[in-house]
Amino acid sequence: MNFMRTLGTTVIRQTGYFGSASLLALTLMTLPIPAAHAQTAIVVGQSCDLSGSSASRVREYVKGVDAFIDRLNVQGGVNGRPVKLVRYDDAFMPQKTLENAKRLVEQDGALLLFGMGSAPGTAAILPYAAEKKVPVFGSLSGATGLRKPQPMLIHFRASFVDEVNRIAMHLSTIGIKKIAVLAADLPIGKDGIAALESAARGRGLEIVKIARVSADMKNLGESVAAIAAAQAQAVLILAPAGPGIQFTEALKKSKVTGQLAGLSVMSSDSLYKALGDQVQGMIITQIAPFPWSTKLEMSRDYQKLMADAKIPLSVDSMEGYMSARLLTEGLKAAGAKLSRESFLAGLEAMNRKDVGGLQVSFSAENRSLTHLVEITMIGKNGKLIN
Repeated sequence: MNFMRTLGTTVIRQTGYFGSASLLALTLMTLPIPAAHAQTAIVVGQSCDLSGSSASRVREYVKGVDAFIDRLNVQGGVNGRPVKLVRYDDAFMPQKTLENAKRLVEQDGALLLFGMGSAPGTAAILPYAAEKKVPVFGSLSGATGLRKPQPMLIHFRASFVDEVNRIAMHLSTIGIKKIAVLAADLPIGKDGIAALESAARGRGLEIVKIARVSADMKNLGESVAAIAAAQAQAVLILAPAGPGIQFTEALKKSKVTGQLAGLSVMSSDSLYKALGDQVQGMIITQIAPFPWSTKLEMSRDYQKLMADAKIPLSVDSMEGYMSARLLTEGLKAAGAKLSRESFLAGLEAMNRKDVGGLQVSFSAENRSLTHLVEITMIGKNGKLIN
């Protein structure tokens, strides 16, 4: 195993697992912590997809996380303690997510797990987290299966159901009546179809075609052909970033003329980088405040942070910033005697708390700090329109 060290960062590389010198794990210590004080660090563990099908989105997301924690530590950390974020790549493989979680808790000493990358991966670790009583602060997925009562799981983002309901409302408002669905055989596809079927009844929408794409994508061509033949006014794409790009490209090649729409996990950033102006006019939901707005203090602070770090603004890094800021609010609410129990108790004490203009609440019944969903459209040169 080869080690590459830079200021405050340890990058671990191992040959053979993902190929020669491929990224296996990324451990971030956002400030260099003197050895004499290392035991005072608050260790937070993360397993996410840095090399698999959603890597383009996740790599952008972690920029916002890391920039926020870097600054937090420069400013003194939480109650005088720096936050040490340890991150490993799971390549969208649930078994690897579980292996990483056990390593983070049992070897790295993580107080809690944070920003887990996928629905299958998050689901895989929940029994372990419940057994060890380790809080899991958020998944990058809005899957319905993760929204069932889980004593250790806290959400920092809206659900897929929230996003689909918002899209259904928007489409009906602009006069669309007939909609088709192109869905991946993943939780986002199953959850999204069920949510749309429910929302459509109340919004006067007719679902004229549902086409499901297998995990190996061998039936993508025939699925897209079926969507094209349906001649819907709008097509809702239900897929994460990697497959979503392929779905969108295939729909464009088939000259589907209906309004294309997708959920936040498709990543408008990744779509434009991959497909350019082909995706102009596409509707994408977002589950974080609009990065370019000056309305909320959260957005203004994010803009300053990224400008100082010389990192371009993006919706995915804004989600990373938001999740890291909400994590910090939870750590602060836990008080000076920080423990897993006090962290959960601190969150449960939050009731309509204002965090940079974003209203957050948490309880045994409501396990999501925010249900914010915004509608955006990809404009010219990839610029998002809110």
